[in-house]
Amino acid sequence: MRTSQFNFLSRSNLLNADQKQRGFTLLEVMVALAIFAVAAIALTQAGMSYTYAVSTLSDRSAAHYLLMNEAASLRINRAWPEGTGERLLEQAGQSWQLRYQTFPTPVLAVRRVELSLFAMTDAQQPATTASQRLVIFLNQPRVE
Repeated sequence: MRTSQFNFLSRSNLLNADQKQRGFTLLEVMVALAIFAVAAIALTQAGMSYTYAVSTLSDRSAAHYLLMNEAASLRINRAWPEGTGERLLEQAGQSWQLRYQTFPTPVLAVRRVELSLFAMTDAQQPATTASQRLVIFLNQPRVE
């Protein structure tokens, strides 16, 4: 009777129990988690880089449109700016500082105008680098 009670501990039953157990060891699980962590970090960095690129592109596109509007305004109004100047612009809830600088050309009736747009920071100071630049050439308006 005693042997039948402890029959589950026999050598053949222990071997069968080991063979039936399937699964991962602790080391395999830790290696898999390390690989997953590296992949997750790489994907997170790629996503952050993409988000930054889209944000920057949006700001630069808005700045380009503002500069194109300013160039069109100078042409329509037949302006003949001289020297340098700056003024504040507001577009889509964003404040910008527009700076212009004029340069002579070999043709006296043509002037080169460099327009630069700077995003205003939270402290209402212009950024140190221009968001966008545009160079245009203006004909001297005729006096009628």
